[in-house]
Amino acid sequence: MANDENSTDRVDVEEVMRQFVEKRDLLEAFRSKTEGLISELLDAAAIRCQSIQSRVKTNKKLRAKYLDPKKDYRSLDEITDQVGFRIIVYYQDEIDVVAKLVRDEFDVDEANSVDKRITDPERFGYQAVHCVCQHSSGRSKITEYKKHAGITCEIQIATILGHAWAEMEHEWYDLQDDFPDDIKRKFSRLAALLDLADSEFLDIRKKKSSYERSVELRIEANVPDVPLDSVSLKSLLTQDPHVKEVDSKLAVIFASELVPDLSDAEARRRFPIMEFLGLQSVRSAQDKLRQHEAALLEFATLSEQGVWRDWKLKTPIMPGIGFYHLMLLFAFSGGLESAQVALAKLGGGLKGYPHLDEQVRIAQAVAKKYGLT
Repeated sequence: MANDENSTDRVDVEEVMRQFVEKRDLLEAFRSKTEGLISELLDAAAIRCQSIQSRVKTNKKLRAKYLDPKKDYRSLDEITDQVGFRIIVYYQDEIDVVAKLVRDEFDVDEANSVDKRITDPERFGYQAVHCVCQHSSGRSKITEYKKHAGITCEIQIATILGHAWAEMEHEWYDLQDDFPDDIKRKFSRLAALLDLADSEFLDIRKKKSSYERSVELRIEANVPDVPLDSVSLKSLLTQDPHVKEVDSKLAVIFASELVPDLSDAEARRRFPIMEFLGLQSVRSAQDKLRQHEAALLEFATLSEQGVWRDWKLKTPIMPGIGFYHLMLLFAFSGGLESAQVALAKLGGGLKGYPHLDEQVRIAQAVAKKYGLT
């Protein structure tokens, strides 16, 4: 049924616009408060997202939507996306995780919500879930949310690539029916490519997780031939009981906090340490640390007592700090030039190391005591 401006039960568009302008300040307050709430809910649930976007419809878009003959809106309240949010996630399977959170925390109007992955199975480029919802009845009783009770909004959940396609497509959407066939085909191809890329990124992530788990299991099973790469190194530094024990002892020596985890990037930055020590497999790293544990702990203790004690810079202890100090022991025991070579591998130099001559003396004494030279 097409819109009919003269229908007796349909609110005139000018009256709708007057109502909308009158409530805009309330909608803006609702938008700001709800965006903050969504961010807090995601953080509390340890759900990551790329970003959260929000907006109140412009007067121009509100008017155009109300007058759209395909919609048959009859009052302002029938437009459910006067306030809109888009939660942008990284991977397709994260859409369902966020959608569940939205359904748990908001009163969702399922009849007017839509999962475009199901309703538009032949549409490529934008695979998303749109939830039409209000603040839950329980939350609306809280003082700071009372004024927002009954306000409807739309929360969209899409991947980065889906969001990018939606933004690009939006500019051309009103003209698509008028495009020549060759342009329509180009749009279809681009949409399909983005859809494929979304699926491939998810598949790569799953395979990466599978490989990481297989490496963890091989290390736990003490398989001897696990080569050192960024994945196995991270697992070694964060999961191996002996490595963690040595790190904990060093944290006590330096009166610092031991950080429990390591990012992929931080793990890769520790590769030069292993290269300097000539370590190429997990087993060789485990053996090296166990063989020289006493020496590196004594070197660290003497360094703290004689060199680092008055040094004011205290930083958290990162996983794998035992290998770092083992490298320092070997490097400094060879003199300043050897130390320079080792530290240069880490992208730095001798600057920032206090009392270098004293540290070299300590390293050489420890190396001699333990037969490392």
